[in-house]
Amino acid sequence: MRNCFSKIQDLVVLTLQGAQKLIMNDKHCFELYGFDVLLDDNLKPWLLEVNGSPSMTANTEQDAQLKCNLLDDVFTILDLEKM
Repeated sequence: MRNCFSKIQDLVVLTLQGAQKLIMNDKHCFELYGFDVLLDDNLKPWLLEVNGSPSMTANTEQDAQLKCNLLDDVFTILDLEKM
């Protein structure tokens, strides 16, 4: 499984490097990208699309938990305390 996640990380990094000239470069803000990745039977990741404005609307309780955890990670990276 670790190999699968490493391949997904490589896929994300290579995609961002390929679009580097299109990505906003402002030190006073950030962008959140949503990567849709499909795993085949051999756990090989395939990039389906990249969303520049991913939806943060939750459809299920699991989806809500996932997105809350994502936002918590973003706030941790930005070094913002919970309200």
